[in-house]
Amino acid sequence: MKKTFSIVCLFILSSTILQAQVWHVSGTGNDLNDGKSPQTAFRTLQKAAGYVMPGATVLIGNGHYSNDDRASGSAVLSINSSGTKDAWITWKAAPGTKPEINPGGWAGIQVTGSYHIIDGLTIIGGNDSIVLSKAQEDAKKPAADPHFNTNGIFVNGRPKKPGEKPHHVIIKNCTVGKCPCGGIIAIETDYTTIEDCKVFENAWFMRFGGSGISTLQNWAYDDASGYHNIIQRNFCWDNKTMVMWEKVARLSDGNGIILDVTDQEQNGATNMNNDAVIKAADTAARAAAAKPTRPEWKGRALVANNVCAFNGGSGIHTFRTKYVDIINNTTYHNGAMVGYPELFANTSEDVVILNNIIIPRPGGKVTANNKNTRIRWDYNLSPMGQSFFESAHDIVADPLFVNAYRDRFTADFRLKPGSPAINSGTNELAQPSDISGKQRPKGAGRDRGAFEQ
Repeated sequence: MKKTFSIVCLFILSSTILQAQVWHVSGTGNDLNDGKSPQTAFRTLQKAAGYVMPGATVLIGNGHYSNDDRASGSAVLSINSSGTKDAWITWKAAPGTKPEINPGGWAGIQVTGSYHIIDGLTIIGGNDSIVLSKAQEDAKKPAADPHFNTNGIFVNGRPKKPGEKPHHVIIKNCTVGKCPCGGIIAIETDYTTIEDCKVFENAWFMRFGGSGISTLQNWAYDDASGYHNIIQRNFCWDNKTMVMWEKVARLSDGNGIILDVTDQEQNGATNMNNDAVIKAADTAARAAAAKPTRPEWKGRALVANNVCAFNGGSGIHTFRTKYVDIINNTTYHNGAMVGYPELFANTSEDVVILNNIIIPRPGGKVTANNKNTRIRWDYNLSPMGQSFFESAHDIVADPLFVNAYRDRFTADFRLKPGSPAINSGTNELAQPSDISGKQRPKGAGRDRGAFEQ
C-alpha cells in the first residue's frame, strides 16, 4: 500500500511539473499571478525567465513589453538559464497574437544561456524618437548611452567564462527593426541559427560598427562536422550606420549580413563588429587585458536564400572568417553609405559563393578580393561582370525581377518568366527550398537567387 501511494504521489508530482512547463505572459497580466494560464499570465518577460527549466515553453500574448533599466547589460528579457540537448526552452508568440518588445536599454532580448528557441517575436527599437545630431554628439562622449546603442536580439557570450559560452540558439520568424544598434547579433557563441526573420532599419545611430545580422568571434562548442551557424531565408533591409565608429572616426559596416572574425587575434586587428584596422595601441591594450584565448572555430556556416537590399554596407560580407557557403541569395543596391561591394569575402578562407543574384547600386561593385584564399565563385548572376574570380558559369544579364522597389512592403524580387536566372543554377550545395519555403527545384534546373519560380 505504501509503495502504491508513493507511485501515485510521484505521478502527481511529475504531472504538476509537466503542466508548469508552459508559462504565459500577457500585456494585461500581473507579475503577482502564477503564470500558468492565459487568465493568470505574468506581465513581464523577465518574471517568466525566473521560472523556466529545461523543456519549458513561454507563450507571449498581445501587448507591448519594455522596461526602464539602462544599466550595463540591460534588456527587456535577459535569458540566463539553459535548456538541454533533449529539452530546449522555447519563447514564442502565443497563437494568434503579435506581441511587441520595445527596448530602451542595451537590448530587447539578450541570451547568455544555451538550447533556446526564440520564435515569432517582434522587437521594435527607438529609431523614430532619435535625432541624428544627438546621436553624433553622444558618440563623442566617453561612455555610450544605450538610448543610441540598443540591440534587438543579442546572443552574448562575452560575459561568460570559457566552457560556459552560449550555444544552440535558434532565432526564427522574428521581426527586428528600428534598433539603433545591431539587429540580430551573436558574439562568442556556436550553433546559432537565424532563419525566416525580417531585419530592417537597424544600426542607424550606434557609435560602433554594427549590421542587420552579424556573427562575431565564434566560440567553438565542439569540432563536429557540418553547419554550426545557419543564416537562411531572411529579409535584411535598410540596415546602415550614420554615426562614425568611435575607433576609426568614420562610417563603417551597416551590412545586411556579416560573418565576422573567426580567426585568432592579429596585429592591427579589427575591433568587434568591424572590418577596419585600428591603432596598434588599441590592439596592444586588448592583448594586455589577459582575455582567455578563443578556441579555433572549425565548424562551417551557411548563408542561404536571403534577400539583402538597400543596406548601407554590403549585402553579404565575410571578414577574417573561414568555412562559409553563400548559396542562392539575392542582393540589391547595397553599400551606399560606406561603398562596400555587394557580396564579398575579405581576408577570408574557404568561402563558396554559388547561385546568387548580385545587383550593385549605380556606381557600385559586384565583389572584391582582398587577402582571401580558396574562394569558390561560380553560377552567379549580375548585370555587370567581375574580374576577381574565375567563373565559367556566371551570367551577365538583367535578372528580370518582378518589382525591385525601394519600399520593402511593395518590392518583389521574384523572377519574371524568361529570366536568365531560371533553371540555370548548379546542384552543388543544393538547397531544398527557397526563401518562401517553395521546393527547389521546380523546373528543369535550379534557379539562381533567393526565389525559385
